[in-house]
Amino acid sequence: MKVKRPNAFIYFILFIFIYPLLKILFRLKVDRRGFDPPKGPYLVISNHGSFIDFMIVMFSIYPRRLNAVVARKFFLFRPLHWLLPMVGCIPKNLFDPDIRSIIGIKSVLNQGHKILMFPEGRCSTDGSYAGIHKATGKLVKNLGVPVISCYIEGAHVCIPYWRRGLRTGRTRMTINSLFTKEETQSLSVDEINNAIDARLSGADTPPPRKPFRTFRAWRLTKGLQNIIYLCPKCRAEYTIVTEGNSISCTACGNSAEMDCEANFAPTPGSLVPRNVQEWYREQAIYETQRLSEDMEPIIEHVTVRTPAEEPGAGMTPSGEGTLRLDSQGWHFDGNLSGEDVSLFFPIDTVPAVPFDPNNNFQIYANGSFYMFAPQEKIKSAQYSLLGECAHRRFAPRVQMTYYAPSVDGKGTGGREQGTDDTLLADH
Repeated sequence: MKVKRPNAFIYFILFIFIYPLLKILFRLKVDRRGFDPPKGPYLVISNHGSFIDFMIVMFSIYPRRLNAVVARKFFLFRPLHWLLPMVGCIPKNLFDPDIRSIIGIKSVLNQGHKILMFPEGRCSTDGSYAGIHKATGKLVKNLGVPVISCYIEGAHVCIPYWRRGLRTGRTRMTINSLFTKEETQSLSVDEINNAIDARLSGADTPPPRKPFRTFRAWRLTKGLQNIIYLCPKCRAEYTIVTEGNSISCTACGNSAEMDCEANFAPTPGSLVPRNVQEWYREQAIYETQRLSEDMEPIIEHVTVRTPAEEPGAGMTPSGEGTLRLDSQGWHFDGNLSGEDVSLFFPIDTVPAVPFDPNNNFQIYANGSFYMFAPQEKIKSAQYSLLGECAHRRFAPRVQMTYYAPSVDGKGTGGREQGTDDTLLADH
């Protein structure tokens, strides 16, 4: 696939329609004081807490046009199948070596243009920074161009990953220069990764004067049961229900109310984390504690979808079978496209497992990817989390940098700056 520079007319039309909406609906404030755009090509990187992040970055930097690196699965669906190439997007298989995307990125930079990339590789489940693939620093050195960072705050509250639809609120983006061309060559890979972690986690960004929040306290917890499945009080699974602004456990009555800043206020006698980030992290610790070298395999019957042969036709049902996770990796035994198959995805090649809430989770391998839908689709979030915890527990070399969110969604990106060894085993 030949990558073209974004079509100027379409880019302009999208800008005049979308950017005003970002300013009106999300009170978007853009801090450009640290942004001194270099001449020639450069790389723009951003954290990824919501589905609107790419629009916030692309249209806040306009009239400079960016070729964005986008998950390949989005190119499979109409009308994105024809729109994304027209605005210069580059397809990428997530967490899977993809030489085609690297060639596309280099060709754009060699022409003197600019690239947008989200190093986390997928939209954050709970809005907190998830860390980056350790190969990111190597890529930055290889590209040898200046790097600009964008740090987005508040978007995950307005467009939460766990539900459809949007909520009006307050967001901010801070644009800064991160590396000069010379620094990309003089710094080590680890130094580059640590600097990216610190910048995209917001660890070196001053706090806002006003809290990020929604402006309408209406059904704030809707869909939260799609990612929150463990009661922190009685430890029951899949007993979480939501209604209006409340979240509760049907097994023990543990409950809380969510406010417009996405914090929880427990009801008397309840035990609830302060926010979604803390709750999701408790689930990660819980899942990690279930894992051991001699663990019983975790087994699930799944249906499978794979990319359709017809361009733009999306994903097509391909078969079904049994998927199991053990200390070695993921094993699928079943039928695909009318043939009996056995697939194995080694644990060290699956550092992260993207998922669509209450639908499916995805494994990328060998230039393709598979959508696995468990019988109870609400378990998609749990299998995604299990896969990532298993990689950190069993992989000989952990591929992702580690990041421990604090109660405000920020934290100490990087193991050298402190981690929780209950979640990340030493290797």
